[in-house]
Amino acid sequence: MLQKGSGHRRAEPLRLGVDYRAEVQAALGPGFIIERELVGAGTSHVFVALEQALGRHVVVKMLPKEKTSGVNAERFRREIAVAALLQHPHLVPLLTSGVATCADVPWFAMPYIEGESLRDLITRRAPLPVVMAVRIMREIASALSYAHARKVVHRDIKPENVLLSDGIAMVTDFGVAMALDIAITGGTPSRRRLTGAGMTLGTPAYSPPEQIESAGAVDHRADLYSFGCVAYEMLAGSPPFEGRNLRDLLSAQISEPPKSIDQLRIGLPTGLTQLVMSCLQKDPEKRPQSAGDIVRDLDSLTMIADPVGAVGSSPPDMTRLAVRPASETSTLPIIFLLTLTLLGLLVVIR
Repeated sequence: MLQKGSGHRRAEPLRLGVDYRAEVQAALGPGFIIERELVGAGTSHVFVALEQALGRHVVVKMLPKEKTSGVNAERFRREIAVAALLQHPHLVPLLTSGVATCADVPWFAMPYIEGESLRDLITRRAPLPVVMAVRIMREIASALSYAHARKVVHRDIKPENVLLSDGIAMVTDFGVAMALDIAITGGTPSRRRLTGAGMTLGTPAYSPPEQIESAGAVDHRADLYSFGCVAYEMLAGSPPFEGRNLRDLLSAQISEPPKSIDQLRIGLPTGLTQLVMSCLQKDPEKRPQSAGDIVRDLDSLTMIADPVGAVGSSPPDMTRLAVRPASETSTLPIIFLLTLTLLGLLVVIR
């Protein structure tokens, strides 16, 4: 099975030194055999390993050294254990984790998921059909609602961290950034900026203002802003702020209102536009206050699009929904009644 959720593409020969592979192999133990490395994972190092007892493959992800300076191994294990308890149909579960002793670099293992990332889908098809985008949005929001109810915040929601397996969305790397930040800071609210250690900033194109300015102010509503950026990109074909250097991008995330999505894609349902733009409010108090609220709003949109409740590959596009004029809807009953009346008269005459 092939996991692409972290930007993985195709398997190629290992490009890392033997020390990293040996460290991960030693940590996994003899029950696992590292077979290869996956490329295209950015600064992380991702391996595919075979779990011999069950004959299944797992993905082992080693976090980048430059983002993990000062990590406390025991604290990381303790915090990642909280994320490992998450079990939800739209979450990729964590199987095990550790810290490579050669360089104090954290790693964790996940199931090896077949499919592609949301990034791959957007690159290939964006902007996505409205019904498809709404379904994916609902599945992501459902995962967020579940995790947030258990006090776990993702902090790095982006298309690369959403896998599509048989078309079903699954969020990966959940809780890793939060566990890493706590393992480095000891639980003290972190105020590290982009150039500092750790992963508090997330990915700039999807980072909420409060996460850029101060990680100490981040709560579950930060994920809702990132969710809004992802939804915006699915529907418009690009994130809210595109084609800017890093400084300008961060400044825009903090203070510049994004262009309304219905200016970029004409005909979007008003409710959907309002929902996406509300997630992109700079003030967390003005966003939806829970992912559960987003799920309910999306469910109401889905019911309008498909009254039967099944959102598949062939329902009508929500942008083309319309109520038929009364004259159209009432013509057939009137004709039917007239026909019955004429038949009744014929019977009476005979």
